[in-house]
Amino acid sequence: MGLQEVQERIRKRKKKRRRRITLLLLIIVMISLGIFVTNAPYFNISGIIIEGNEKIPSSLIEEEGKKLTGENIFLFSSDEMEESIGKQPYLEDMRITRKFPSTLVVKISEKKAEVNYYKDGITSLLTREGVLLETGTNPVEGVTLIDQVELPKLGENLYPESQDKIKVLEEFRYLQERNISEIIFTKIDLSDMTNIRTYYNDLEIRLGYTDSLKEKLNAAINIISEGNLSTVKGYVDISYVDEPVVFDETKLAEPTEDVESPVNGDG
Repeated sequence: MGLQEVQERIRKRKKKRRRRITLLLLIIVMISLGIFVTNAPYFNISGIIIEGNEKIPSSLIEEEGKKLTGENIFLFSSDEMEESIGKQPYLEDMRITRKFPSTLVVKISEKKAEVNYYKDGITSLLTREGVLLETGTNPVEGVTLIDQVELPKLGENLYPESQDKIKVLEEFRYLQERNISEIIFTKIDLSDMTNIRTYYNDLEIRLGYTDSLKEKLNAAINIISEGNLSTVKGYVDISYVDEPVVFDETKLAEPTEDVESPVNGDG
């Protein structure tokens, strides 16, 4: 073995030794840093910032947040807070982030009340999917639901075993939002799913089954508008779009020609 080869081997051994020492020092630094940040009072939770809540009381979130005061911001567990706040019917989502060195930021997303359900003299608020949010309160802008279903527990769906009703309620609210005409339907009666109904002034709009809801509402808008039926007391039966019937107190009116007029702006 030549001198040059021996020197090269020595150089490689030294290089490996330096790498091992550097790695060891890095591990020691990381361990020391970990011990510091997990034990230093500087990183103990001392405050909480709440964002996005309107219906869920800030006091409730603050009370849960106080239970985390003094815990390390890197090691705390939010399970208890998430479990407690998760019982609130308005809660859609909750995210907890860290604002260093010692503050938690709780970002709340809430469900929206869009349906008024009036039963036994009490107004209850639901989401468009039928989830019960609140009882014994004032109505909100949106849809008034007519039915005879008993109220579930807060946070549960009014129609746990009726996907058809959930779908119709959600679609009706969707179409209501996108209605660009002056004829607005604010109520929907789901007490009989073979004869779904809505209302406009003194007119009852008979929609029949759950199919073609958008087409039927379009047709009803056309008939009311073209026939000047805003003051008529009676009904418009649009169960079969091709054979609509208009009825008032004194006569059976000939149905007006159905001209396509979109409920929403997508044609």
